[in-house]
Amino acid sequence: MSIFVQEYLPLHTAPRVADLLNQDGVLAVVGYSGDCLEPATTGYIPSGLSPLGEVGLEVIRYPFGRAERGQTERCHWSKIGDLLCIATWISPEECQQIESATEQAYDRALGVAERLGFAFPFRIWNLIPQINQGAGDQEVYKQFCSGRMRAFTRHGMEAAQYPAASAVGHHAQGAVIYLLAAPKPSRNLENPLQMPAYTYPREYGPCSPSFARATRIELGSEDFLFISGTASILGHSTQAPGDIASQLEVTQANIAQLVKQAGGSITKLSALRVYLRHAEHLELARTMLQRAYPAEHLNFVLADICRQQLLVEIEALVEL
Repeated sequence: MSIFVQEYLPLHTAPRVADLLNQDGVLAVVGYSGDCLEPATTGYIPSGLSPLGEVGLEVIRYPFGRAERGQTERCHWSKIGDLLCIATWISPEECQQIESATEQAYDRALGVAERLGFAFPFRIWNLIPQINQGAGDQEVYKQFCSGRMRAFTRHGMEAAQYPAASAVGHHAQGAVIYLLAAPKPSRNLENPLQMPAYTYPREYGPCSPSFARATRIELGSEDFLFISGTASILGHSTQAPGDIASQLEVTQANIAQLVKQAGGSITKLSALRVYLRHAEHLELARTMLQRAYPAEHLNFVLADICRQQLLVEIEALVEL
C-alpha cells in the first residue's frame, strides 16, 4: 500500500467515523451525506456532496502514527508527521456574501497552517452552494475566485505557488474549504493542452482562478501527483457542450497529459472523484471510466461544475 492513501468506503460497510478517527494513520475522514455544516468532531469533514454511487466515506491515511487534532480560529486541523489537514466552514448566512466570506475563510486557514509550521498548501478542495448562481461578474464562482485571490495575495502567494484545487457546487447549505499542507513547497505542473487557469482572459471574471493543474510532492519517501479538478477544456474553451461522452473523453485526455508530464503511469491513478452535474449521466460515466480505472478507485458525486456548459469534472491522485 502507498504511504499516502485516499480510500473510498461504502457507507453500508464502513466503520463508524469516530472509530476511524481513533485509528493510527487516519488523518481525516470526508463524508458524502449531503451535509455541509461544521461538525462537532475534529477530523471529520462533511463535504456537502451527495453520493451517486456506493461511496459514503473517504479516509485520508498517512501511516506515521496517531493524528494530533485541534481547533483554532474556526479551523479544524489534524496533523501526522509532515502532513497537515485543515478544514474551515462558511455558514449559510455567510454564504450570502461569498466573496468576503471566502477571503476570510482562506485567511484564517492559511494563517493557522503557517502558525502550525505548514506554510505550503499543496491541495485544496472548495465545496460551495449555488456556484453558478448570479449573472456576469456576480456569479458565485467568480466572486469566490476574487476572495480567494485576495487571501493568497495577502499571504504572499504568487501564481507559481498556487496549489492544485477543485471548486464545485453542492446542493447543501453552507460551504467548506479544506486543504493539505506541508512544511516544504511542492512543485506545480501545467497542462500544455490547456491555458494555465490563472492566465484566463477577462471573460471568465475579474479575477482568474488561482490554482495549478497539478502539484507534485514527496510524502514520506514517495512522490505523488495531486491532479486538480479537470474538465473538458482545451486552451481556455469548453469542449463539446451538452455531450457527456465527449466531455469525458477530453477530460481523460487532459488527465493523461498531466500524468505524462510527471513521468507517471495511468495505472497508478487512484482517488478519482467524479463530479457529475446530472445524475442521469451516472451509468454512462461509470461504464466509460471503469474501462480505464479500477472500480474501487472511482467515487461518483452530484455537483455543479464551475462553468454552466461543463457536465463533468474529475480529480485524481497518482503515485509516481
